[in-house]
Amino acid sequence: MICQSCGVEAPTQKVLFVQHIGAIVMFFHKRIGGLFCRNCVNKYFSEYFFITLVLGWWGIISVFATPIVLLIDIFNYLRAWSLPPVPAGAVAPVLTDDAINRINPLAGDLIRRLNTNEPLETVAADIAARARVTPGQVVRYVQALVAQQKAAKK
Repeated sequence: MICQSCGVEAPTQKVLFVQHIGAIVMFFHKRIGGLFCRNCVNKYFSEYFFITLVLGWWGIISVFATPIVLLIDIFNYLRAWSLPPVPAGAVAPVLTDDAINRINPLAGDLIRRLNTNEPLETVAADIAARARVTPGQVVRYVQALVAQQKAAKK
């Protein structure tokens, strides 16, 4: 699938990381979540976990909130532990004219399957194999269709 953070075509998993910074009388929260590749999971876990670990304790409420936030981040990181590494040379998929021409004959099947709530990842993999394009290009095709529909409604 496509990483929602960096845009590369790589295995992804849905994760959520929370950052908590305590102040004497207030605190600050920041969250990030989505379908992320292993590189982005590692990046966000490191950033959010260590900032919380160092700056999360400075306040009465924060003394109780910080351990919970740290556990949430650790739990989500461990859930993504089995995520395969990003393949060497992985890049963001580009929807070329050639890819569009290969997917167009299968567009009816693609739309029908998505309308029956079949997972995009499954449909994209199947259509990609049949059209001889990457699953990421199929996802970009679907995104282009959705954008086209929204523009037509305006």
